[in-house]
Amino acid sequence: MQFKKMIVPILAVVAVTGTGATTAAAAKADPNAAVVRQSTQDAKDVQAYWTPERMRSAVPMPVPAASASALASAPAQTYKLPAMSAPGFGKAVSAEFGTNSVQDITQSGVWTAHGQMPASTVGKLYFTTPQGNSECTASVIASNNHSMIWTAGHCASDGAGHWYSNFQFVPDYHDGVWPYGSWVWKSASTPTAYLNGRNFDYDVAAISLWPSNGRKVADVVGWQGYKFNWGYNWFAYEFGYPYDTHPARTGINGQQLRYCAAGTWQAGGQQAIHCDQGHGASGGPWLDDLQFARGWGYLVGNVSYHPYDWSDEERSPHFGDAAVNVYNAQTNV
Repeated sequence: MQFKKMIVPILAVVAVTGTGATTAAAAKADPNAAVVRQSTQDAKDVQAYWTPERMRSAVPMPVPAASASALASAPAQTYKLPAMSAPGFGKAVSAEFGTNSVQDITQSGVWTAHGQMPASTVGKLYFTTPQGNSECTASVIASNNHSMIWTAGHCASDGAGHWYSNFQFVPDYHDGVWPYGSWVWKSASTPTAYLNGRNFDYDVAAISLWPSNGRKVADVVGWQGYKFNWGYNWFAYEFGYPYDTHPARTGINGQQLRYCAAGTWQAGGQQAIHCDQGHGASGGPWLDDLQFARGWGYLVGNVSYHPYDWSDEERSPHFGDAAVNVYNAQTNV
């Protein structure tokens, strides 16, 4: 099967210097503009950095809490760019994992079908913050470069103008096993509204990866499709590597891929779903129209935060113009 090159419009992309400072004042004026950070790290150095000990000691990134009053007053966003989408693809489709859910699964369960899609396209994202090593969840997304992963903005930046470093993606991680190896970062992008303002309406990021042993990540594990500037209401499967849940349950250790399946709804300028995944699930994909017989669906959201610690309600940014720009900033890198 041939991969088709995806051509999409770019509204605004702003480069950054090696220190992470924006080089165009326009980035501050347009919250949808994508800010790009090119890695100055040698890929071999990043791979060498992530010893088994450092991976084991990485702290799961919290799913942040946000002000419920501020969220309730947040207006729906308006968009200038047309809707865009692309299908998923994989060399080996998924075997049946039970049956596709027709009822909500809001208490996350363990996904056990490994070595095939969709699990092969979801993995742990390791990175370094000023406070130490951390981890989130990310997924491989359709792209021209066959090398893009998608995650949350708070897994790439502190929201105060600073980028994290040492990004390493480990697809289909489970119980200490990483069957496909790892890939490290080449470039990253996030909206200026998140990078400089920690605005969770824009909590998205895309990262392009160097080939590993001459292989691009999507050519090895497949990719998920996406839908940008579409709607808010889906029946989505959410995947992640949580270390805890909201409300709290025991036996959740971050070593297993977990999932929920539920309907989503519009919540101001964001999307909401009932799913209890907590720390470590940040950046995990929300997949619409996930069909087990083919192993892929359409990325329509990512785990961002819980508005209430006591509730399983979870939020994602709506994938609008900012998502389009973040995507376009990486698809040809």
